[in-house]
Amino acid sequence: MATARRTFFRYHAGKAGTDDPLALIQYLDLKTYLVGDINTKVDRASMAHSLEVREPLMDHRLVEWMATQPSSLKVCGQEGKFLLKKAMEASLPHDILYRRKMGFAVPLARWFRGPLRERVRQAVLGSRLAETGWFNQDYLRHLVDAHQSGARDYSAPLWTVLMFEAFLRNVLDAPAELVAVATEGQGPR
Repeated sequence: MATARRTFFRYHAGKAGTDDPLALIQYLDLKTYLVGDINTKVDRASMAHSLEVREPLMDHRLVEWMATQPSSLKVCGQEGKFLLKKAMEASLPHDILYRRKMGFAVPLARWFRGPLRERVRQAVLGSRLAETGWFNQDYLRHLVDAHQSGARDYSAPLWTVLMFEAFLRNVLDAPAELVAVATEGQGPR
């Protein structure tokens, strides 16, 4: 997998046509992360709500023009998006333009202590995972209890275990459901 990823990045790096390290990283970001992750998530989320989303800063003419600009206009000291921020200073408050970056993280920690509390407890401490024999039940109980009490944030490992439990549920329960659906309404022959 790592070799394929390296080959993929080398392929795009060879097409970047620049010696500028920042321009190269931005080109790779545009060709890989943006199209394969961020833009895909925006597209799926908007389509799920019948919305058409246009990202004005992704306009190809703007992106192509910005790619020709020197790195000093893109990053100044520790400040990214330097040219954009300078251009917007007359229109937006300073504390908005220059605040710390804020991601779009899902509030798993809060959800696992609130509305998904019982779902987490049932899935992680339930019989399906215990029956595999692959998990230390005392440790799983520690993860759930420490997280839900607020002592620690174990949302990342709990998410992983939840997804594995969901996988097992889908794999193990699917055949019985498919058989039931396939044979529904059919009497003995």
